[in-house]
Amino acid sequence: MNIETVNNQFKTLKLHTAATELQEVLAKHKKAVSLSWISELLEREIDSRREKSLMARIKKANFPEITTLETFDWSFNPKINKQQIHELATLNFIGNHQICLFLGQPGTGKTHLALAIGILAANRGYRVYCNSLKKLAEEILQAKMKNNLNTLFKKILSAKLWILDDWGVTTMTREIAEEVFDLLDRRKYSSAMILTSNRDVDEWPQVFPDPVLANATIDRIFDRAEISIFKGKSYRLKGKIKVKNVDFKMKKK
Repeated sequence: MNIETVNNQFKTLKLHTAATELQEVLAKHKKAVSLSWISELLEREIDSRREKSLMARIKKANFPEITTLETFDWSFNPKINKQQIHELATLNFIGNHQICLFLGQPGTGKTHLALAIGILAANRGYRVYCNSLKKLAEEILQAKMKNNLNTLFKKILSAKLWILDDWGVTTMTREIAEEVFDLLDRRKYSSAMILTSNRDVDEWPQVFPDPVLANATIDRIFDRAEISIFKGKSYRLKGKIKVKNVDFKMKKK
């Protein structure tokens, strides 16, 4: 077993003293010392810590469910741009603090794929914040009542990837809308975001209390955004009822 391998394992576990003094300790033993057993033991410790760290990130992200790209039924809605989704799954967009908009009818796979990318990000070591707009509004309201809005925003802004689900489903009061705008404005230079919406973009202003605030917030959302349109049948309603397809309109730049 290579001494350098064990040394690197010590450093990974932040056992700096052991890493520094390994050569000196080995020099005291004139006979050849096998390091295979300790290397295997250290590797088990590293794997255990990585697993615990991943579970902690997943729990903190508050994913409503665990999904993967492998479990997604691509054949059900072949109109989804599979290549575009797999490109997002490389997670390069996170480092660029970009926004990805998943727009289309309910049940077409937006949330499943958004969560799958979120799980990949957590596996890669990124902090993820996952929530619906409705629950985010509730969190903001509760935080304001308890006078700890800064704590909530600090938690959200510390995440490198945000997943905001069901944008535009519920209307916002001015109090909430102003805080959501502030949050999105501060996100610009620190985090990437995936936002899903079942609602036509032309209808988004209706969830805001006034057009000025609506335009300012929507502009923040579309800043350097990559758009994925989800068309087709609802997977959740498969075999139950027929739903008429609706063409989603894009916001004009």
